[in-house]
Amino acid sequence: MSQYSCIIQEGQVADRKTDVLEAGLAQLGQRFFGDDPAEVEIRWTRQPPGWAWTAGEPSASSIVVRSVPVGFDNAEREVFLRAVCDLWVETTGCSINEVVATAFDGPLSL
Repeated sequence: MSQYSCIIQEGQVADRKTDVLEAGLAQLGQRFFGDDPAEVEIRWTRQPPGWAWTAGEPSASSIVVRSVPVGFDNAEREVFLRAVCDLWVETTGCSINEVVATAFDGPLSL
């Protein structure tokens, strides 16, 4: 099973666009890993206002974590992570500096 963990700020654009982001993440999983979109598990963690700050201001950043097969090629990992960031920026209108994407080898402990 494909697993993502997404940490977003409650009330921000990403919070209102989870359906679009989920569909996009499922498509990327299918494209890069051959995932069955019906088997993708996405866990959303919403940070309440005032729980996350950047440079003394309330944060609008999102964190996206994905498990990938052990030994996944680093060049392909970079392309995948760029695609995740592009999806986030295109869907939410956020800055590239407001999304952190990472890919861990092996299953996530959700």
